[in-house]
Amino acid sequence: MKQDKKYYGDTRLNHFCAFCSCPTETEDHVPSKCFLDKPHPQDLPVIPCCCKCNNDFSLDEEYVSCMIDCMKAGTASPTLVEREKTRKSLLHNPKLQERISSQIRDFGGVLLYDIEKERFEKVFRKLAFGHLAYENDTLAWNSPYSIDIHLLSEMSDSQRNDFFRPYRGELLPEVCSHGLEHVMLCWEDGHLDSCISPWIPIQEGRYRYCVSPNGNIVKFVIAEFLAVEVNIEM
Repeated sequence: MKQDKKYYGDTRLNHFCAFCSCPTETEDHVPSKCFLDKPHPQDLPVIPCCCKCNNDFSLDEEYVSCMIDCMKAGTASPTLVEREKTRKSLLHNPKLQERISSQIRDFGGVLLYDIEKERFEKVFRKLAFGHLAYENDTLAWNSPYSIDIHLLSEMSDSQRNDFFRPYRGELLPEVCSHGLEHVMLCWEDGHLDSCISPWIPIQEGRYRYCVSPNGNIVKFVIAEFLAVEVNIEM
């Protein structure tokens, strides 16, 4: 990792892993490239992390990414999964294909997904803490958090509207942070009324996210299929 690389507005934060507070040894993309298709977008968000965190997430991210695409298809059969990257992963890793296949069950046309919840939560924590670090220069580390997961197809219109409504906040993101570059300011009678953090698209149809200006809520959508909201107690 280049020691002079600027990740945050406050360069002192560069020395700490965004996920565990250990000394920085490498860097990681948020979101991971496993959630994106080639050609990958340019200038993907990158944050510093330690080698242990960088390596520990890999298998869980592959599982979560493949599981989501198999849930979309309703099967773990490589020939029926639409996404090429996932088809290749299932063909090259028969154990993964068998594992996911056993977790998708059809009850008279009603599909039930017996996902490995801990692995999903581990990956979603990483995504949320990574976006929070990149956008607001905030390292949450040991902060308590809760995760809400919904299938977009099962959300009501009002739930969708609430989920996709950009967040308003009274506090601006950190000075020189990426979040401050994205935020939209709302004025009333010549005074700052609130600021709005918009949704940030990473790759159409694959990934987009939103971080509240106050930095306590992170939302993201994966494959236009799964809607995730992470509330972080700062």
